[in-house]
Amino acid sequence: MGLIPDSVIEEILTRADIESVVGRYVLLNRKGGNMWGLCPFHSEKTPSFSINPSKGIYKCFGCGKGGNAINFVMEMEHLNYPESIRFLGGLYGVEIPETGYSGNSIQKEEKDRVKEILKEAAKFYYKALNDPEIGAPAREYASKRGLSKEVLDNFGLGYSPIARSALYDFLRQKGYRDEELLNSGIFAKSSKTNKPYDLFRGRLMFPIFDSFGTIIAFGGRALGDEKPKYINSPDSLVYNKQNHLYAMNFARKFQSKQLIVVEGYMDAIAMHSAGFKNTVAALGTSFTDSQLKLCSRYAEEVVFFFDADNAGQNAALRAIKMMMEYLKKLTGLNITIKIAKVPDGKDPDEYIKQNGADKFKEVVKNALYVEDYLIERAKRDSIDPETGNLDRGRYQSAIMEYGCWMNDEIKMSRMANAAAPILGATVQAVMNQMLKFQEATDKKQEQTESRALNRERQDDINSRNQVNDFEAENPYEPAEVAPSQPEFKKVNDSATKTEIDLFAYALSLGSALAKNSRIQKTDILRPDDFSGDTIKELVRIFLNIFDGNNETLFAKMSDYFRRLTINGRPAEDVMLSAVETADKCADVNVKSDMYLALLLKVRESIIAREEERLFISRGSASPSDRIKIDEMLTRLGDYKQSLRDRIGEL
Repeated sequence: MGLIPDSVIEEILTRADIESVVGRYVLLNRKGGNMWGLCPFHSEKTPSFSINPSKGIYKCFGCGKGGNAINFVMEMEHLNYPESIRFLGGLYGVEIPETGYSGNSIQKEEKDRVKEILKEAAKFYYKALNDPEIGAPAREYASKRGLSKEVLDNFGLGYSPIARSALYDFLRQKGYRDEELLNSGIFAKSSKTNKPYDLFRGRLMFPIFDSFGTIIAFGGRALGDEKPKYINSPDSLVYNKQNHLYAMNFARKFQSKQLIVVEGYMDAIAMHSAGFKNTVAALGTSFTDSQLKLCSRYAEEVVFFFDADNAGQNAALRAIKMMMEYLKKLTGLNITIKIAKVPDGKDPDEYIKQNGADKFKEVVKNALYVEDYLIERAKRDSIDPETGNLDRGRYQSAIMEYGCWMNDEIKMSRMANAAAPILGATVQAVMNQMLKFQEATDKKQEQTESRALNRERQDDINSRNQVNDFEAENPYEPAEVAPSQPEFKKVNDSATKTEIDLFAYALSLGSALAKNSRIQKTDILRPDDFSGDTIKELVRIFLNIFDGNNETLFAKMSDYFRRLTINGRPAEDVMLSAVETADKCADVNVKSDMYLALLLKVRESIIAREEERLFISRGSASPSDRIKIDEMLTRLGDYKQSLRDRIGEL
């Protein structure tokens, strides 16, 4: 198993301080020693999401999510553990060894193999397109669409031959197995022969790259009127269409503060060809929150072009609603959204061909802020088709609904200002009604999310209670994806309050645990001081991680707290609360005495239990065994007295 070096994890958690990582997504305000903001994982009006800069952790007291900077990025960017480390390494200038960032070498090998297959497929399609005979239909179609050889080459376009197994036969000859080919997403399995066959046949092929230029999927366009017009790769080991945008690998290199989002591959290519190299396209699905986040990495403003037909305009409303709801959660995501409209209902490709790039620049320039688009949309959609008059009731419903989507009151007030004269009402009356509408909508959403969160939290507790053997020998590598489903064993997660407090004081002391003259070597807590399986193992991991350095100690431990329970509750909830209490003791000497008092009390309890066990066994023991037991009881009594003497000295 390839492991991420300890030093890399240490450097990531040191450089990627939790405040700056979370601050990329959430607007934070300081309150005491912590920072607070609206949770990005669920809807809320009162901040329950907290970060503790000194410990390097975050915690939402509403939905229960918590962890360190790596865990936060995993949640926000839908990445696994090693991918999250690589993401943060890129942001904070930490070099991640290419051979050691995967937590699951088997899955990494499978992904690498799929990427090789997709690369070979792209070469195959490209060669087929340029074959004098095989690629003639595709080149003719490309010519009709105005795609020059330069454009075809630049975007790596190709052609999938009409034969059912042309690509399959080609890749089999290169040694790829059927299972690997099916994992790539560009083959389907025959129900008759149970063998793979080419998913794309007789189509112009568009390689889909990730942001860094690696081929992860394909789109195929029919050359005639056959349906479906487009076929796209399904999600696979290396591809999730919700997380990528077509041509982002080109657009990000342009380094524009503005991104243009169109609906199709051809529009994106036409825009690039006309000089709009900051253009990307959605990938055969509704625009998603992950795609909006992707845009925010590279731009400050996003201009959307939606098709002029009913389907396109309905898609516009769905996308706007999603984005506004998302921006309410991600209060730290600073991005401006605009909606553009191509005159006469044309698509960008058509308009550019007929009117030229300069005219299209005006179209982009005249894009409307999202609230202005909705003001126009509410009025346009409320016109009675028979009379041509405005249906005021329909308009009021539309403007109230659209207004409540807004992620700030300034946008909402602009909409109220525009609606007031049409409704014959004061601006304040319209604004008040919008706020009421928003409050009712948000309450309904919160209730729905609350039910889902309760189910999710219970599922989380249940999954934590089904714990496999721990991996204490590898504390920096939390399980990414289990290669198989082992037989789980139920563990004892019980812990007394004294045990929890003892562990909390050890975490709070940090480096002082090893450097304080009051604490001797024999006073360092050990797993055997505790009764439950979970807390024993957490202490074992703590001792493995502990190096006398406070800076990232709690952040490292959070990887394990978030996967386990103590007394049936998430371990991070239990330990965070206990450590916060311990932290209130500012004097390190007093804190050390508290730690020692708890440790001695725990060890005294262990001795008392052992004495009780020996007394019980003494009754049925032989005379020689009784002598041995009495000797053990004497030693235990002496040790217990020494503990009591030390407690008295504190």
